[in-house]
Amino acid sequence: MESALDEILASEDRKEEFIELLRSLALRALNDTQLLILKKVKKERVLSREMESRTLNALLQDIERRYEKSLSSLKMNAKILRELGLIEYGDRRERKPVKLTHMGNILLQVLEGDGQVK
Repeated sequence: MESALDEILASEDRKEEFIELLRSLALRALNDTQLLILKKVKKERVLSREMESRTLNALLQDIERRYEKSLSSLKMNAKILRELGLIEYGDRRERKPVKLTHMGNILLQVLEGDGQVK
C-alpha cells in the first residue's frame, strides 16, 4: 500500500499542489517576526562562509537595531522556531552559532517560491 507522501511525490501536479499548500500553511502559522528571523538566519549562514557565524543573541540584537523590534519578542519567537525544529542555537553553557535545521532550510525554500526543494 502506497503512503500518502509516496502518492504526492509520484505526481508532479500533486507535488506542486502540496508545496503550495505547505506555503499557505506556513505563511498562516508563522508570524512576521518568525519569518524575519528565519530569513536572517539563512542570510547569516551565507555570510558566515567568509567568517565565523554569530550566536543567536548577536543576530537578534542586530535585528532589534535594524528593525526596531523588541529583543524579548525576538527571543520568544526564536525559541518557538527552535521548538518547531526550524533553527538551532546554543545556550549560556554551550555557545553555538545560530543556524537553520534541514527542515528550516526546506521550509524557507518553499516559502521563497523555490518549488525545487533540495
